[in-house]
Amino acid sequence: MDRKTAKLYIGKKVLVNEGNQGQYIATLEDMVVEPNKPWRGIVRIQGVYEYPNYSIDTMELVHPCFKENERYECSGQRIEPYSHSFPYNYKESLALSLKDKWDEVHQVNQDTEIILSLIQQELRRLHSEHLIFEASYVYYQLVKKGRSIYIYDESKRETLSIDGCPFEFEIHVNGEWVQALYISGMSFETEDGEQVDLKHGSTVRLNKAQFDPYRMLINELEKPSLHALEKGLKKLNIGHEHSVYCHNSLLIKLLTSFNKDNFNGVNFISYANNQNQFVVQHHYERSVSETEESTTFDRFEFTSDSGERILTTYATQFSRD
Repeated sequence: MDRKTAKLYIGKKVLVNEGNQGQYIATLEDMVVEPNKPWRGIVRIQGVYEYPNYSIDTMELVHPCFKENERYECSGQRIEPYSHSFPYNYKESLALSLKDKWDEVHQVNQDTEIILSLIQQELRRLHSEHLIFEASYVYYQLVKKGRSIYIYDESKRETLSIDGCPFEFEIHVNGEWVQALYISGMSFETEDGEQVDLKHGSTVRLNKAQFDPYRMLINELEKPSLHALEKGLKKLNIGHEHSVYCHNSLLIKLLTSFNKDNFNGVNFISYANNQNQFVVQHHYERSVSETEESTTFDRFEFTSDSGERILTTYATQFSRD
């Protein structure tokens, strides 16, 4: 903005453009004018017009560089006229600018998905579609030591017991990878019920998606418990695809409580769509017994940011009165 125009905007709203650090609505309170030097403006920040750019390098959200009512002296070149109404306070404008940034990134993601789809189609035409998914797997070699069977990760030089492994493997059969569950020894069972016996040194693989805490929680739940969760999600018009974060304490306890038969706790799951945020508290109890029937209790408490609350529960007849 030139000096002449700036004088007309003293006491009025202007736009302060900080480039990658965002744009801000402010009041031009005064001008600093010195001979043979560019003029500078004294502004007081009123709101956020455009949220700062996010950092791809650090994958962090950059916060606004100005706070509400902060007084700031900046170059006149960064100040632009603003003649529109701005009926928002600082907090409201911050939220709206974040929503605009969400829409911007969401559109980029949609455009990226289209390009990825086109690339995948071309790889399929070249009979090389499998190259896309190679990074999604962890490969192991079957190793037999005495009477025990292990899986060996050559890249990490780690050896793990396969006995009791909860994951679904993929094994190489007739030149193709097929899903299979480990039975015992060197034997696996495919989805078709076929038993396949592998050898020492055979390669098996795991899809990394199985390590996702939310997916592991879904796989652990009994069908009635999963139905209770999905019933609540349906009432809120969301689904598993809207999951954002899952703190799976149940998994942690299952993996670290080998000597315990009873445990309880709470999982925290968050969901989001274009309109709302949702939080689910999953209260659980587990009792494992070799002589009596095991018991299960799951209660899902749903809360939306609009204040809506839903409660769904599943319990075996022995777990709760």
